[in-house]
Amino acid sequence: MADATAELYTTVENTSGSARVFGFLGPRGMRLAAGEVVTLAGDLVASLGAQVQKGGARRKFDALERSLGSGSLVIRSRPAPILYDATDSSAQMLELDDSTLGVVDPEYA
Repeated sequence: MADATAELYTTVENTSGSARVFGFLGPRGMRLAAGEVVTLAGDLVASLGAQVQKGGARRKFDALERSLGSGSLVIRSRPAPILYDATDSSAQMLELDDSTLGVVDPEYA
């Protein structure tokens, strides 16, 4: 990956066919035009899930689930899992390259 910061973001696309407000995107929701793609800081799924686990409102996570299930929103990319090896204090992330799953060093490390 050429840009180290790209590993820190989630990219989503409005595939509903019309402009829609997605209340779970960003701090106050976002209105996306049909086909609009936006990039958000962090891992959207993990951050909404963490809010639910901490006793926060489940409505945003449920809205994400409905949007993905209905096909009105598609996650184009999200941060790859980071795997930590305690035996040698190294970290690597998963990468799919030409249909082959492997590990690489994170660019930002």
